[in-house]
Amino acid sequence: MQPLTYSVGIGDNVFTLFFMIRLCVLDFDGTLCGTHAAIRHCIGLTFDHYDFERPAPDRVDDVIAAGVVIEEALSMLASGCLDEDGAQQWATTYRAFYAEHGLAHTFLFPEVEQTLAALQKGGVAMAIVSNKSEGAVKKATDHYGISRFIRLFVCAPVGIPKKPDPACYANLIAPAFPDVSPNETVVVGDTDVDLGFARNIGAHACWAAYGYGDPARCASMSPAMTIQRFDDLVEGLRMYR
Repeated sequence: MQPLTYSVGIGDNVFTLFFMIRLCVLDFDGTLCGTHAAIRHCIGLTFDHYDFERPAPDRVDDVIAAGVVIEEALSMLASGCLDEDGAQQWATTYRAFYAEHGLAHTFLFPEVEQTLAALQKGGVAMAIVSNKSEGAVKKATDHYGISRFIRLFVCAPVGIPKKPDPACYANLIAPAFPDVSPNETVVVGDTDVDLGFARNIGAHACWAAYGYGDPARCASMSPAMTIQRFDDLVEGLRMYR
C-alpha cells in the first residue's frame, strides 16, 4: 500500500462507517493529548529538585521528539551524570511532579472524543500503548472523558521492554484481542518509536504529524498513512474498507 496523506474531517456519515481495521493502537503523548508543556515543566522541576542547571529548551524538545522513556530522557539531559540507579531515582521524582502538576499543563487535541466515538461505532476496538506511567495516562483520559472508549491500557508495563520492542504486543495486546490479526491493526503515533512499533508487530502505521516526533525520522519510515489532525483518522481508515 502506498503512503497516503489525509487532511479531511470526520464527515456527516461517520457513524455508519465499517472498517477492515478492527484494532487501533493509540499512543498518548502527542497523539491524543498535548503534553509537551507538561513534560517540559516537570523536567524543569526535577532538575531544580536535584540542584542541577535546567537543560536548554531545544535539548528538551529533542528528547521529547525521540519518544524515549523518562529514565533515558533524564539521563540524556543530565549529560551522562546519572547511573542507572540515579536515573531511576530522578524518574520517580519526575513522576511525582507529573502526578501533581502534569494535568494542568495538558490538553486534549481537537475532535479526539468525537473520533474515538466514531471508531467505536465503526466496530474498531482501541488500546492505548504508552511509555508513560499508567497512572498519568488514566488520570488524563478520565479527566477528558475518553477512558470509556479504551479497551486496554498498556503503559510502561513492568518487566516488559518498551516500544518499539514488540514484546508488549506479544505478551499483552495479542492475548487481549486474540481474534484480531496484525494486518487488522493500525498503530497511531507521533514519533518514529510508534512507527517502529507498528513495523515490528506487522501492523499498519499511521503517523500523527501534528505531534512531537522528528518529521524527517518519521517520514523516512514511510508510514502507510499520515494525518494532520486526529479526526483525519476516520477518513484515513476508509482505505482499508
